[in-house]
Amino acid sequence: MPHLIDEAETLLHERGFKVTPQRTLLLQVLASQTAYLDADEIFRLAHSQDASISLATVYRTLKLFAELDIIEHRYVEPDHRREVFRLSAGPEQHYLTCIRCGSRTLIHADLLNRMVSELVRRKGVSVTSACACFTGYCPTCTEELRQRGEL
Repeated sequence: MPHLIDEAETLLHERGFKVTPQRTLLLQVLASQTAYLDADEIFRLAHSQDASISLATVYRTLKLFAELDIIEHRYVEPDHRREVFRLSAGPEQHYLTCIRCGSRTLIHADLLNRMVSELVRRKGVSVTSACACFTGYCPTCTEELRQRGEL
């Protein structure tokens, strides 16, 4: 995904923003991942490569990247307290966040895309954005709870 990094750096420059080493590092971290990551995960990966990067820098940079549409973001909790990010490329992804262990289970977007298509067909609307937050239990926790008779 080096071309995505180049495109993002070009966009930053065109919009009057400096291409700092920290911004480049965060682009590299995001480009090395296919899944969405929360700010803490991005910070840990970036900090392992450059101990001088701060969590505040990560948050500020993610905000800028989102405003410039360099990254996509999703909320993974219904109250929108937890947000995850990735470079704007690849197939759409959503997650179920386990309320027991906190893990995220990937949900492919085909079902959601069919729902949006049906909404457009039935209601005659144009959908420009949607937010889908799934919470429940991951496969491991579901199995454990079933075995204990709690589900």
